[in-house]
Amino acid sequence: MKYEVFPRRWGYGQIITSPVKGSLESIKVESGEKVREQQLLVMIRAERGNVKQILAGTSGIVETLTVKVGDKVVHGDVLFFIKEDL
Repeated sequence: MKYEVFPRRWGYGQIITSPVKGSLESIKVESGEKVREQQLLVMIRAERGNVKQILAGTSGIVETLTVKVGDKVVHGDVLFFIKEDL
């Protein structure tokens, strides 16, 4: 099952947050990397064992990663920031 996060805004960017409680299974992007809309960003293994795929809501540049693989997250935790293409 795929989940798309429609992230919070900040200036010309987005704040990508976790939609579930679980642990980060994998991170598919790096800081400074250009991403496109609908690109897979991270995979989170929820407490019940299923994996949630988080997709980009817009294109831009990954500004800051605030997590690493294996980190525990809860709903609303900030995963990273994306600066939108203008």
